[in-house]
Amino acid sequence: MTVLKVIDSGSGMALQDYGRPGYQRYGVTEGGVMDRQALAEVNLLCGNDHHTAAIEMIAMGGQFMVAGSPVTVACSGAEMDLKLDGVALPWRSSFVAEPGQTIQLGYARDAVYSYLQCAGGFAVEPVMNSTSTHTRSEFGGFHGRCLQAGDELPLGVIEEENFSTPQKLPKPDYLDRALIRVVWGTQADVFSQRVRDALLNNDFVVSAERDRMGARLVTQAGSLAADTGLSGVSDAVLIGDVQVAGDGVATVLLADRQPTGGYPRIATIISADLDAISQMRVQKAFRFRLVTIDEAVNALEQKHNELNNLEDLLAPVIRHPEDIPDLLSYNLVDGVINGKHRL
Repeated sequence: MTVLKVIDSGSGMALQDYGRPGYQRYGVTEGGVMDRQALAEVNLLCGNDHHTAAIEMIAMGGQFMVAGSPVTVACSGAEMDLKLDGVALPWRSSFVAEPGQTIQLGYARDAVYSYLQCAGGFAVEPVMNSTSTHTRSEFGGFHGRCLQAGDELPLGVIEEENFSTPQKLPKPDYLDRALIRVVWGTQADVFSQRVRDALLNNDFVVSAERDRMGARLVTQAGSLAADTGLSGVSDAVLIGDVQVAGDGVATVLLADRQPTGGYPRIATIISADLDAISQMRVQKAFRFRLVTIDEAVNALEQKHNELNNLEDLLAPVIRHPEDIPDLLSYNLVDGVINGKHRL
């Protein structure tokens, strides 16, 4: 059996897939990865089904070691320094880790959430049709908790043939986005016109008060409190809802949001921009832009098309000879010809 051993882990590191849709009516949050495109990328690079759970890392990585058999590994999402036995490797690409080799990941630089995947995925039991970890409820993933040093994650059976050469994908543009599209929320009418204008005409930044459940926003626009509706009946909340509490501070509800809530939601971030807001760095300024429902649907269709066509962006990894420690073990002259004769 091949396993991935956790030698050192950052805070909040856990297995995540696309979550548990359909259970919110029973009080179970959907959960799942914070960056759905990044999960699709690492699974494509490893030859896995697109929904296979990967290791999600928050702001910092860790160290891992493969035991058993060689395995194809890939990383995506927020870029980190990536090394295999101390040798730097390109981000958003696949590579083969031999048994006993150490995979080292540093700190996230351009976003927040990073992902590591292995060919075959991780052989853990699903809970409610998902292997995502929900730490507050202590179920799913690896024993319902975050990963820690000493854990050994068994790898699944590789159903598809590994790529014969390492593959890479280009960096997506949503990691640098400074404009987040919204539609008006279900309780937008309890906010004054001044507050609604303030939402659309001021810069916001994500504060350090953030986790997988939500991210509080900071702005110079002043209080965004609703005129009425703070004592409304609790109802279902959506991922991407911009909720405003009684203190006038807005919070974006994310993957591990509560199933229902009573605070009014002034707006909802469109599905196509959820990866962008989830990956928004602390103190990076952005603005909200109001769009129509039709524009939101079209943007989601475009996003789906891009994900479905990710394979078209695959390219072989070209390594510089100086970065290949065992260069002399390769046959570099076989098949070379001089025009008339084979050398």
